[in-house]
This record gives sequence, C-alpha cells and structure tokens, in this order.
Amino acid sequence: MYYGKIRGQKRKLKMLLKNIEKIEPYQKIDEAYDNRFDHFHVPSNPWIEMPKTSSKIKTTFCEAWIRKTEEILRAKPKDLKFCKVVCCLSIPHLWDSQIIIFYDQEYYDLFWKRRGDYQEWTRIKNGRPLIKERNIDTDLKEVCVDETITDEGKKYISYIWFYGEVREE
Repeated sequence: MYYGKIRGQKRKLKMLLKNIEKIEPYQKIDEAYDNRFDHFHVPSNPWIEMPKTSSKIKTTFCEAWIRKTEEILRAKPKDLKFCKVVCCLSIPHLWDSQIIIFYDQEYYDLFWKRRGDYQEWTRIKNGRPLIKERNIDTDLKEVCVDETITDEGKKYISYIWFYGEVREE
C-alpha cells in the first residue's frame, strides 16, 4: 500500500462526487438481463481509502454515498415485485463500498448469510454507529457486521456498515 502524501484530494473528491451523482439506477430492468441484483461501486480509484486521505474527505464521501442511497430509494419504481436498496460502507476499505439493488427475494436472503471457510460475517449488536461517529444525519436503518476473510492462512478483518432496507435478524 502506498503511504505517501495524496495530492489533489479536494480535486479528486470533487470528481468523485460528480461521478456519484451520475449513477443511474433501474436502467437494466428487462427480461434479457439477470434480474437478481444490480450494484454500483465507488466511481474512482482507491485513493479514498489511503491512510493519508483526510478523514474529513472520507466523511464527505460516506455522506454522499448515503445520500445517493436515499435518492435511489425515493426513485424506486412501484411496479417491481421485489426491490430492496442497500448501501454498504466498508471500513477501512472505503473503495470496496457499494450500493446494491436487489430484485430477487431469494438472492437478498442469501446475501446476508456469510458463514464459510473463506468469508464470515458476524453482526455487531451494540457497536458504535458510523453515522453518529461521523456526524451524518440519516433516517436509514443501520446494521454493522464484522467481516473476517481467511485467505491462505491469513485473516483480514474489516467492518461493513449497511444502510437502507437491511435484513432484520
């Protein structure tokens, strides 16, 4: 990982925010397309998760990502049989964050079950809310999971915060 100074953070953030605004959901809904889900990744390179990127910029990104999720939720078509919108913010790997639109109930339920040899999610019941920590105001439901990935004997741990139409347990 590169630990040097990240130059042009404000310029890169401005471009990132423009690219987030360009995300257009519900464009691929047709019979020829795999209608189980649609997802949007962070529209930039990984500079957002570098240690030298300021926390204020990371907070601005998190807030914009949550706002885009709220916008997608408001624009949800009424004629869909099943549709759930979920935003996930991965900490410390912000570049891995996504906005996911589920069109299939079975796939949505299966998405939340991560207990394998490679990946395991453990729901954190009374953890620190990310939105309170970063002073982000939203009415979306929040769920935090502790993600453990085991690859070639090494364990990688991160936290994923989900917002939106999250599965209740």
